[in-house]
Parts: sequence; structure tokens; C-alpha cells
Amino acid sequence: MSRVYRSEDVVSEESAGSFLELLPSGTPVYYYNQQCAMESLFPKYSVEDRFIVLKHFPPETFAEHAEQLPGRCDYSPSLHILIITMPSQPHEAGASMFEVLIMTVAQEMKVNRLIAPCGATLVDTPGRSKQADRSWMPRRQGRKFPTVALEVGFSETTAKLEKDIAWWINGSKGEVRMGITVDIKRGSGHIEIKSWTPAIEPPLRDVYVTAGGRHVVDRRINDPLSPRMAQRILIKKGRDGSSPTIEGGPLTVPFHTLLLDEPGEGEGDFVLTAEMLLHDLAECVWDAIENTEMVKAKERNNYQTA
Repeated sequence: MSRVYRSEDVVSEESAGSFLELLPSGTPVYYYNQQCAMESLFPKYSVEDRFIVLKHFPPETFAEHAEQLPGRCDYSPSLHILIITMPSQPHEAGASMFEVLIMTVAQEMKVNRLIAPCGATLVDTPGRSKQADRSWMPRRQGRKFPTVALEVGFSETTAKLEKDIAWWINGSKGEVRMGITVDIKRGSGHIEIKSWTPAIEPPLRDVYVTAGGRHVVDRRINDPLSPRMAQRILIKKGRDGSSPTIEGGPLTVPFHTLLLDEPGEGEGDFVLTAEMLLHDLAECVWDAIENTEMVKAKERNNYQTA
């Protein structure tokens, strides 16, 4: 019978290297052992996002088992370190509803068939293999990276969330034209949404033709600067019967950013209105938080009466 994993260490501010920095303090660290049962790593139920670190995880093992691993994977082939994020119900509610809104706007413009929803497809690079929470790109483009990537967080720090989205933009050398973060605040339930773009606007096409007729790959963003914040929207949950509020809406994803083309007749930017963000996304996340808290209370009561 397979042995059960036991934590060998925890991530702390003093011990975390650059790949592990900004993970929640106390994140358990395990050392990979092929004789241990992988399922013993993961809690059956989690109210908030949970993170697990596996060290000495061989690249060939990751390549073989990546599709079977639960949660979201973030792997460093050089360090042989795997970070697994186990998303909570509020986390998944935010990611799912954001995708619903994008595709709803796309259907209204009749361009939904031009979009390839990539979900949490794993993207492999020599330095890192990572999954976003959701991502999109134009169909039939032969691209490794999406054009728009979404990262959601419920228990991770804002700094880690923004570091992850910066990797999508800079690690892709600008192929990811926009990153979006949905930061669900613990305690208050407030939701901060930010959109991020490359510091230097990439060309609409990666290849351009010179005056002499040569096809040249644009290299302007080989050494990119930190992404710039394009928009910030803050949705505050009402307290003591007061109504929720939203500052900074709507959220706009430019048409050419997602689809790498200019809009035609009846087409335009993907605009998620303040009403959509508040009533469709935020209220769904708040309901998920309330539901997880009720489950947590029931489990606590069952444990106390057992």
C-alpha cells in the first residue's frame, strides 16, 4: 500500500527563494517520493485557496503526470519544484463567471466562434510550466500562449497574484497582450479587478514586411519592462444592509488585444459593464463565500459532536 506524504517543512519569508516567494507563510513543503500516494497531499475540502510545494519533482515525472494532477500547476524545470494551487469555490466562481461574461459579450457581437477558450491549459516553456485560471486566444493561430490570461486569488497575496500575471505578459515576450487579476479579499469580501498590458505596446502582427520586402520578426519586447496597469476596478460588499458599490467600471478588453484583428461592422471592444461585474460576477463570488462558510461551520459542528 502506498505511503502517505508528510510535510517536511513550511514556506517562510526567510526560507522562500524567488520561485516560492509571496506564497502564504506556512505553505507545506514535501519532497517527492514516487512510493507515496499523491492524493494524500490534498484536502478533501478547502474554504480558501490552498498551496502545496513538492521539491525534487523530476521533469520527466511532471511531463508524464501533469494532466492528472489536480488544481493548477506551476513548475520550475531547473529547480525541480512544483507548486500546486487547490482553488476554493469562491476562486472558481470568480474565474467561471468572468469567462461567462467574456463569452456573453462575444455572442452578442457574433464573434464567439472566432475565440478559442483555453481554460487552464498548461503552457510549457524552458524556464517554467504554468496554468492560468482562464485564458483566450483567436482560433486557428498556431499559438502557444493565449492573448488574454486571467489569474484569480482568494487567499494568496496581491503581490503574488500580480507577479504571476507579470510572468504571463513578460514570459511570453508580449504574446499575452493583456493579463487580468481578480483579487478576492479575505475578511471584507471586496473584489479588486485589474487589467495589465505590456509596458511597450506590441505590434498587431509579430512579423512585419520591410520596404525591401523582407519578412522580419519584431523584437522590441525581448527585454520587457514591468507590465503597466491599464484599469483598476474595486467592488465593495455592502455592510449591515447597505448596498454594494463599484468604482472604476466598466472593464474593457480591446478587440484587437484578444483577437489580433481590428473589429468589423457590428463588432467592438469586449466591455464588461459595472452592472455585469457587480451582479453577475461579484454576487456569485459572495454567494460562494457564504456557502463555504456554512459548510465549514457544519463540518466544525460535526467534529465537535462526534
